[in-house]
Amino acid sequence: MELEEHYSQLLGVNSPWEIYDVELKVDESRLDIWIEYMNDKGACPECGAACPRYDTRKERTWRHLDTMQFATYLHCNVPRVRCEKHDVKSIRVPWAEKNSRFTLLFEAFAIRVLNAARSVEEARKLLGLNWHQVDAIKARAVERGLARRQATKIDYLGIDEKQFRSGHDYVSNLYR
Repeated sequence: MELEEHYSQLLGVNSPWEIYDVELKVDESRLDIWIEYMNDKGACPECGAACPRYDTRKERTWRHLDTMQFATYLHCNVPRVRCEKHDVKSIRVPWAEKNSRFTLLFEAFAIRVLNAARSVEEARKLLGLNWHQVDAIKARAVERGLARRQATKIDYLGIDEKQFRSGHDYVSNLYR
């Protein structure tokens, strides 16, 4: 089995995507993987129509889950397609969301670390990210969660307010 095929299976990269190069930098504890789109057509990200390939964007890099102790990065020149309705658009990559510099698997892992950590700062240090990167990952996770929610009818709603001791500390309870 070739190294590229090995990483294709590990990452779940399938046709028309193909891994064409893998570079291990032991001194930097870094693994870089290059992925290429091998088709002349692609789906418009807006309407899903099959469109002819237009060109490719400048190489983008995404942080992926570590491979052993090596920080792993995916690189790809994302192709753009020309849609009759939406003009020229970059196709969606299967490993990341639009405008994200992290793979979906890395973001899912980061959310698990955030849930387990005592603070965002502790999680940030464990993940090796800055505060803005962690905040962006949280914002995308909330957006995905809200998109999955379904509206439910509320039959009744109750509210109660309680005072603690003789001070002026109050707690409001809202229930349905």
